[in-house]
Amino acid sequence: MIDRAGTRRAGSQSGLSIFIVAVGLTLILAITGFAVDLANLYVARNEAQRAADSAALAGASEFVKAGFTSGLMPSSQVAPLAAQQATQVGNQNLVIGQSPDLPTSSSSTALPANFNMSCPPPTGVSGGCFNFSAPNDPRITVVVYKNMPTYFMKVLGISSIPVSAQATAEVYNPAGGAGPTNSVQCLKPWLLPNCDFVHPVAASDPEANLSCGTYTASNGTVMAYSYFVDPNNNDAVVRPGLQPTGVIGEQLEIKVGVPGDAEAPSKFWPVYLPAGGTFVCPACAANDQATSGSNSAALYSENIECCSTTQITCGTTTVQPINGNMVGPTRSGVDCLIHQGNNGSGQDCISLDSSATCPGVTTSLALPFTMYAGSNNPYGMSAGSQITTSDSLVTLPIYDGSQLCPGASSAPNCPSSITVDVTGFLQMFVRVQVNSQQSSVYAYVLNVTGCGAGGPTSGGGGDGSVVPVYTGAPLPIRLVHN
Repeated sequence: MIDRAGTRRAGSQSGLSIFIVAVGLTLILAITGFAVDLANLYVARNEAQRAADSAALAGASEFVKAGFTSGLMPSSQVAPLAAQQATQVGNQNLVIGQSPDLPTSSSSTALPANFNMSCPPPTGVSGGCFNFSAPNDPRITVVVYKNMPTYFMKVLGISSIPVSAQATAEVYNPAGGAGPTNSVQCLKPWLLPNCDFVHPVAASDPEANLSCGTYTASNGTVMAYSYFVDPNNNDAVVRPGLQPTGVIGEQLEIKVGVPGDAEAPSKFWPVYLPAGGTFVCPACAANDQATSGSNSAALYSENIECCSTTQITCGTTTVQPINGNMVGPTRSGVDCLIHQGNNGSGQDCISLDSSATCPGVTTSLALPFTMYAGSNNPYGMSAGSQITTSDSLVTLPIYDGSQLCPGASSAPNCPSSITVDVTGFLQMFVRVQVNSQQSSVYAYVLNVTGCGAGGPTSGGGGDGSVVPVYTGAPLPIRLVHN
C-alpha cells in the first residue's frame, strides 16, 4: 500500500530545502558583494590618504625652497606656489584609478559645499589651506575627496560612497632654539666653516669672523670674511637675501680639491660622520655599504651617497677628520649622489646654473628657483621636466672654524677626533663637480638657518606623532597627525 501522505511530506521538505539553499546562497552572495565594496572602500581610503600626504609634503617643501623660511618671501606670495606644488603632486597619486582632481583654480573644487576642513582656504588660493599664525611653523593642509562607485551596494540604492583624507605638513623651526635638542640627519660629510667667503668685510666689523683669516686690501684695509650666522647675535643669519648682497644663490666650493687652494686652509675638509646610525642608499652605493663599520674610503663614499640617520647636533659635536684628500672616493661618491654620468651630465639641474645640461633649463636668479630632471633622474621624471625635489639637494653643517686635519695624507698631527661647535646648517644644490684630477665639488646656497635663531630640530612638536621627510632641507618638513 502506497503511503501518499509520506510522499507528500517528502516532496514538501524537498521544496523547502531548495528554498533555504536559494536564500542562503543569496545572502552569501550579498555578503560577499558587500565585502568586495568594503574592501574597495578600504583601498580607496588608503590611496586618498597617500595622495593627501604627498600633496601636503610637496606644498610644505615650497616654504623652504621659495625662501619663505629665510624671510625672502611673504606668505601671500608663497601660498599660491605651495598650493600649485601640492596640486601637481597630489593629482599624480591616483585614487581608485582616477586623479584626485585637487582644485587648480579658486573657482573649482573637489569638495562638497558642506565639507569642513581644519582651516579655511585663503581667498584666491586653491589646492590647500594654510596656517601662518606661527612664523617659525608654517603649515599647509590638503583634503582629498572622491566619490567611489559601488558594485553590489547598488541593490540597496547606494551607488557611490564618499572617500576623503586629510593631511597637514609643516616646516618645523622652533624660535630661539626652544624645544628638543637641535639636530639634523642625512647630512653629507663636509663641514663648512662659518665663513662667507663671497662677502668680505673690514676686520674691525662686528660681523667679521677673524678665525677665517685676514688679508690686506689694495687700499691697505685689513679685511676678513663675514659670518653665515652671527654667534654674537643668537646665530642670526647675517645676509638672508639673494646674491650678490645676500647669501642665497651664491656658489661655494664645499669640497676643496687642492688643499693649498682653500680660502681658509685647514678649515673645511672631509670628515667621517659619527657612527651609530643606519644608511638609506641608492643602488649605485652597493659596493660601499658593507664597510659601514670601519673608517675607510668606502665609508666616506657611503657618507656622500647615502642618507645617514646619524644626527649632527647644534652645539658641541665630535667628528673624526679624514687624513687624506680622498680624490677618488669624492668623485665616485658625488657621481652616485647626483647621478652624474661619465661625461659630466645626466644629473638634475637648477635655474641658478648657467652651465646646466638639462634640456629646457631657464637660467634665473629670481625666487623661487626651479629644478629640472636630468637624463639620469632615478624617479622616472623625463629629462627637462620641472621637479620639486632632487637627490642633488644636500644639507651641510656650519661649524665655528676650529682647525681640522690639513687634508694631506702626510699630515703628522691629524687628530683622531676633534670637538667642533655646530652653529647652523646650509641647504645646498650640488652642481656638476669639476671633472679634474682633484675632484672639487661646488654647490649653490638655497637656504641657511642658525641654531640659536631657530635651527632645525628633531623629535615631536607637542602635537602628536610626526614623520620627518625631505631630508635635503636644513629644516624638517614633516606630516603632523593631530
